[in-house]
Amino acid sequence: MLARSWIDALKSRLMRTLNRQERRASGRRGPAARGLKVESLEDRRVLAFVVPAVNYDAGANPQAIVSADFNGGGLDLAVANYNDSTVSVLLGDGVGGFGAKTDFASGSYPLSLAVGDFDDDGNLDLATANAYDVSVLLGDGHGSFGAATSIGVAGNPQSVAVGDFNGDGTLDLGVTSNYYNPGYSGWYGWYPGYYTGYANVLLGNGDGTFSGPNATFIDSASANSALVADLNGDTYDDFVAFDSYGYVAVLLGDSSGYLQGPTSYIYTGDYSYAVAAGDVDGDGAADLVTANYYGNSVGVLLGTGSGTFGPASIYAAGSQPRSVAMAKFNGDNIIDLVTANVDNGTISVLLGTGTGFTLPVTSTVGSSPVGLAVGDFNGTGSADVASANSGSDNVSVLLNNGIWPALDAPSISLDTSASLAEGQTGMTAMEFNVTLSAAPTQTVTVHYTTADFNALAGDDYVEAVGTLTFTPTDPLTKKISVNIIGDRDVEYSEYFYLRLSDATNAFLARATGVGNIMDDEPRVSIDYGPVSVTEGNTGTTNAGFKVRLAAPYDVPVNVNFSTAEGDTDYPGYYNPATSGSDFQPASNVNVTFAPNETEKTILITVNGDQLAENTEYFSVNLVSTEYGSIVSSHAVGIIVDDEPRLSINSPSITEGDSGTKLLTFTVTLSAAYDQQVTVKYATQNGSATAGSDYVAISETLLTFAPFQTSKTFTVSIKGDKQKENDEYFYAFLSGASSNAMISNSYGIGTILTDDPGNGNGPPPGKGHGKP
Repeated sequence: MLARSWIDALKSRLMRTLNRQERRASGRRGPAARGLKVESLEDRRVLAFVVPAVNYDAGANPQAIVSADFNGGGLDLAVANYNDSTVSVLLGDGVGGFGAKTDFASGSYPLSLAVGDFDDDGNLDLATANAYDVSVLLGDGHGSFGAATSIGVAGNPQSVAVGDFNGDGTLDLGVTSNYYNPGYSGWYGWYPGYYTGYANVLLGNGDGTFSGPNATFIDSASANSALVADLNGDTYDDFVAFDSYGYVAVLLGDSSGYLQGPTSYIYTGDYSYAVAAGDVDGDGAADLVTANYYGNSVGVLLGTGSGTFGPASIYAAGSQPRSVAMAKFNGDNIIDLVTANVDNGTISVLLGTGTGFTLPVTSTVGSSPVGLAVGDFNGTGSADVASANSGSDNVSVLLNNGIWPALDAPSISLDTSASLAEGQTGMTAMEFNVTLSAAPTQTVTVHYTTADFNALAGDDYVEAVGTLTFTPTDPLTKKISVNIIGDRDVEYSEYFYLRLSDATNAFLARATGVGNIMDDEPRVSIDYGPVSVTEGNTGTTNAGFKVRLAAPYDVPVNVNFSTAEGDTDYPGYYNPATSGSDFQPASNVNVTFAPNETEKTILITVNGDQLAENTEYFSVNLVSTEYGSIVSSHAVGIIVDDEPRLSINSPSITEGDSGTKLLTFTVTLSAAYDQQVTVKYATQNGSATAGSDYVAISETLLTFAPFQTSKTFTVSIKGDKQKENDEYFYAFLSGASSNAMISNSYGIGTILTDDPGNGNGPPPGKGHGKP
């Protein structure tokens, strides 16, 4: 073991000198963590994965994973556990299996993990980026690690990677961190706080300790993932980080140990969450590949060899990829990509074609995979994959089995969505189409499974799990059925996922469909109206309100309703009708829809009377329903009074020089009425004066006989020869009998002067105002 340790140490030193990329490790918050690259990418001969994945326990909420040989016995795994503040080490058995985890304390809440020989003793060590600091755990060469030592950086660390930034042959650490600038009150009010991102270089001293940090400002935004690679071929490692605006920042290294830049910002969009580096197009220059979380894609940025990059070419990946890594999976010596997809618990491999990448080949792992490690776990010469699964607190290991689709294999597409009314009883099949893009030359299989969203398997639908098979002679479209469970519960639309994975001899063009379970319980509504009725003088009149079911129902539906005075949506705004005297009240009265009946009429009785009243309002409100739900519960009824209205006109007369004349006022009923109606009238001064200009009348009763609609009375006007303007006085109506109302309560009598040379004043009228 000792001899091997020295040999490994010498090999490690030689590899650092000859091929800097072979010993880099990088990590990032949550999504991506890459292990020490011991073997050259060009030496990997990789085919496909054995499914299902084998799962191994990790700590709580693992966020990053690396693969490296910690004990000289083949590749092992290390996992950073956020909730436990630990690193779990799983030692490999050399044939693809891993032992139980051993936990080592790190700093608080580790987000990222990297590996390297920091003290030059030939044993691999670990570094974690924690919520508040960076931790270094020195390895003993037997798979065990010493106590964590803490290194501070500005702000809160997010991701850590390993490189040699000043070219001295000793490994350094590159760390992204975010510093919070608190808000403050200024001239224009409150200025909110914000984060600024930094790239920190911790220079290695060769003994496991580090100096620095040498901090370089990235952007006025949060910085997350960290990646180290020689991007411009100057033998000094460079640094790549993301900011929260969706830009990749490139910072070049030099002999000073400080990062220069950022020298460029490259927009990737769709919230890129992780980045990997390698020579994707085989031109000898480092390229970048991003995992685009919201785009469900990867972006490939081809490098120029000088540290600059072209625009991103986008390729479909899995659902919400949080990490990305490179390997050669199908043995054609072209780099392929693999992503860990948080949303659907899968990893996706995109096979390289030399000019781009294929659609994904997807395999199922644990819940919410956020980190990836690639390595030859079983010594077969093929790269295998391990994922850190934050939702299931474990690690999934997928070993190559050598079965990959040909690059020209057909693709599989699942319906984007399917919808079905659930029904009230029993089960109904919701169908999804699965379609091949072309006839296969080999048998194609694809695994499918359902997953809950707000619909729950067992309550709302029956879990569907299985494998769909297409032979070369089969139709290109087949169906997957999911049984929907009927019930009589009132619910919003409910959704579940149908997901495809683990295809053989085909790629996945669209792997996720959404099932929409539409609730079909009755929706009850009442027509708002308003419903207007004239009350009548005697007896009753019915006001009809339509109540509806949105769709037929298979059993009777009982709906309760109640009445209320006024418009209950606008209390106090409209004149309320009086329950009991103006209309007959109802309280929790039942109306029943027979099976398949969709419309009923509620009749509210309105009482006739001979009282003159203003228009009155009442409400009909649906209170409850036995099945379904009430979607519109309120209706308004209006009781229109039909008692007659009294009004008076405004006559005029020329006064004359002497004697008296009679000015006639006409009082009118709006409609003939079958009862006697009485009203009082009287005069009142305006600009005319009683006694000198006209003869005053005190309150005098005016009587309308049944069916009589017009009555008159006269006022004596006195003539004179005085020079004066036109004058006016008022005739008022008051004290109408209870079976009538006064709609126009006063008239204006105008006395027109006829004396020569006298000017006329303004014509009398209601513009003079009511006295």
